[in-house]
Amino acid sequence: MNRLGSHRILNIHCQSRDNDLGFAALPDGHAFEWRFSVNFWGTTLFYCDVQWDESGWHRFDAYAYEWDSDRCQTECFWMISRDGLLLNYNPRLGNWDVFPFQDF
Repeated sequence: MNRLGSHRILNIHCQSRDNDLGFAALPDGHAFEWRFSVNFWGTTLFYCDVQWDESGWHRFDAYAYEWDSDRCQTECFWMISRDGLLLNYNPRLGNWDVFPFQDF
């Protein structure tokens, strides 16, 4: 979800090893959504690259079965904040946790 504010555009590209979800330019306040099924082996991994303003590209794992199967269950919510922080909604605690980007 783009929460950069001030009408700033968030460029995003998400994919897994098998599925490329393409590029999108998200206006402020909009989200990028998709649905998938976890594979039989429990190795499902989707990652996203994001960029805004003059920043470089930043990467994060949007869904990694080993971490997210219990925590997210059916939905994972990610947000890029006004300050450029990566936040993930924690449904157990009802709050947003800050996560580091995996810059490349």
